[in-house]
Amino acid sequence: MTQARHPANHPDAQTPDAEDWRRRSEVRRSRAEKARDGAERMREEAEGERAAHFQRHVEAEGARLIAEEGRITGETRREEAEEARILDEELRRSAEMARLSAEEARRSEEWARRLHEGARRYAEEARLHAEQARTDAERARAMNDEQRQILDEMRETVRRYEALLAGSG
Repeated sequence: MTQARHPANHPDAQTPDAEDWRRRSEVRRSRAEKARDGAERMREEAEGERAAHFQRHVEAEGARLIAEEGRITGETRREEAEEARILDEELRRSAEMARLSAEEARRSEEWARRLHEGARRYAEEARLHAEQARTDAERARAMNDEQRQILDEMRETVRRYEALLAGSG
């Protein structure tokens, strides 16, 4: 069917109408060629726009991935900072507990020192009381010795009086 319409196969190809028809066909072919060229340009432009759109999409995806990495890095740093804060808090608590323990040990040492000082004072007082008791005992013994000596002398005197009385009487 295409061959039947082709101007070379057309029976009136030699007539002026045929020439007119050939010119119009040539114009239509030229227009079709231009339309095809335009369509090809539009296809190339669309392909370029598609490539540019794809490139923008790739760039946007890259930016999104960078932002996501930044978010993950920020989250990781935040978690690390939180862990460091927790460790610092634990160290602060440990230091506070050590300080409180040292304060308690200092108080215990002070209490033990006071108890030791009190025991030393009581021991000194006991020593003084013992010394006083020893002194009192020595005095009592000396007084007893003195009283015994007085009694012995009184007995001796009573015997002499008795002997004198017995001899005089």
